[in-house]
Amino acid sequence: MQRLPSWLFTLSLLVLVACASPASAQSSGAQATDGWEAARWRFGPLAVTPKVELKNLGWDSNVFNETENPKSDFTATADAPIDWWLRFGRARLHGLDIFEGVYFATYGSQSSFNQRHELTLLVPLNRVRPYVGGLYMDTNERPGYEINARVHHVDSAANAGIVVRLASKVDLDVSGRQTEYRYDDDSAAGVLYSETLDRRTENYGAQARYRYTSQTTFTLLADSVRERFTTATERDNDGFRILPGVEFGEHAVITGKAEIGYRKFNTLAPDMPDFSGLVANAELSHAFGGVTRVTAGVSRDIYFSYEITRPFYIQPGFTLALTQRVTGPWDVQARASWYRLNYQQAEVPGAAPLPERIDRYRTFGGGVGYRLGRDIRVGFNVDSFSRDSIVANQAYDGIRGGMAVTYVVK
Repeated sequence: MQRLPSWLFTLSLLVLVACASPASAQSSGAQATDGWEAARWRFGPLAVTPKVELKNLGWDSNVFNETENPKSDFTATADAPIDWWLRFGRARLHGLDIFEGVYFATYGSQSSFNQRHELTLLVPLNRVRPYVGGLYMDTNERPGYEINARVHHVDSAANAGIVVRLASKVDLDVSGRQTEYRYDDDSAAGVLYSETLDRRTENYGAQARYRYTSQTTFTLLADSVRERFTTATERDNDGFRILPGVEFGEHAVITGKAEIGYRKFNTLAPDMPDFSGLVANAELSHAFGGVTRVTAGVSRDIYFSYEITRPFYIQPGFTLALTQRVTGPWDVQARASWYRLNYQQAEVPGAAPLPERIDRYRTFGGGVGYRLGRDIRVGFNVDSFSRDSIVANQAYDGIRGGMAVTYVVK
């Protein structure tokens, strides 16, 4: 096993020392949140928080992300997330159901109905909280920044674990998760996504959580990652992650959460590339004087490519948003994001190495919003997007814009 970087070992040791010494911190009194109590509506043992979102009602200047002769269209996207809790005795059944409709006026083949369902059974006992759950997602949305087609794919997962309260401020969550990814092929473009992307991912590990204050929680995740592909078995890999992190509550000076750590990725085939290094997932916000909010995000991880000779890419990214309340219920927002797709090449016997490929994806945009009371916000947004690539048909740009409405049902 490869030796961990010294900075990561030191950081992990400090987090573990803090977890082992809860008496040295101030008492927070933080307890596990009961979602049933926080829900909007209650019908006996059932509690529900519904929401309706018109995510976009406007236009798309490049529906297919084409390099030449881009097609524009009127489009609309709406969804209805339903967050619900059912309690019986000490147990809680938590569900999240999201239904989304996507409409294109001219190019009806791009219209779709997407759905996502999550279900978790929790049993809070005195010092332990066992749980079991599952996820099912059926969608036609683009899987990421690499694939331009709105390809149909299904993700399904099952997980189980137990949270043990080691001390008044320390919890240990031991869990396992298995996820299946299934893709349809693009018959029009002749791309066989299923041959290179269908796989099963298994994660087994534990996360320690130390509630330093009522608004600050330190975390440390360590898990193994095992992936097995249905057809492209040369992509099979084993590895692990160590991710120290921190979470801030909604009343903290800085809100959000961040995880930055180390990942080891070993492919089983000798001609496939490996990876070891920094991974991150963070989004943090700070409000200045109650009228200006700045939100910044940083990410870095491995993503599989549908290309055969470039099996995966490392994708670092950065997002930034500035929201300014102008007067009364009005606000304006400016936002930008930058992502880089750094492709890793497999060794092909007898073939010359391919040229280095690093694609870049950028968005810039903004919007104006008007809040109708506490539960309704109406906005108008415009965003430009572009991608640079050495592959001719992967470079494109365009503009998307329109109206958006969010309504939390009371």
